[in-house]
Amino acid sequence: MDVDDIICIGKPYGGYDLFDDDRPADLFDRLWHPPSKKALLDILDEFGPRVVMTTSWLRLMERDGFESLFRRTGLELVAASLHSKWEAPANMGMTRHDAILKWLWANYTGEQLVVLDDDVSGTGLRGSKLDKLGRVVFCEVGVGLHVGHLPQVRRALVGGAS
Repeated sequence: MDVDDIICIGKPYGGYDLFDDDRPADLFDRLWHPPSKKALLDILDEFGPRVVMTTSWLRLMERDGFESLFRRTGLELVAASLHSKWEAPANMGMTRHDAILKWLWANYTGEQLVVLDDDVSGTGLRGSKLDKLGRVVFCEVGVGLHVGHLPQVRRALVGGAS
C-alpha cells in the first residue's frame, strides 16, 4: 500500500506536515482523506489482509513510526494488520513495480493480493502482469481510494488468480 494519493491526498495536510517542527494542531485529525480512510477500513474489516507498505514515506519512518501514526489517526486496524515483513522499499534505481516484485519473490506464500497505488508513484505498475491480473488498484491523484474501488479490491482478494 502506498500512502500519498491513496489515503493522504494532501488536502489539507500531507506527509511533509508530519515532519514539520510547527505541526498544525489538527494534523492527526485531518491527515487522511475521510472517504479514503473509510474505504481502507472497509477493506480491512471485510478481508483482514496483511498490509505491506510501499510508500516513499519509508525513507522517513520505521515500523514503530507507522504504527504510532496509524493509531494516532484512527487507523489502528492498519497498525495491527502490518505484515511481519511490512515494507517493500524502492531502492535507488528501482521502480515501485520492482520493489513489489522483489518483496513477492522473498515473501509471497500464495495468498490473494491487491496493490493500492497511483500512476505517479506506482512506477512500472501500469500494464504489468499484476495490473493485467487485476491486482493493481490505481487511485487518482488528488482523489485517493474510495468506495468505487471496492469492487475491484473484492475481485482481487476473493477470486483473482494467484
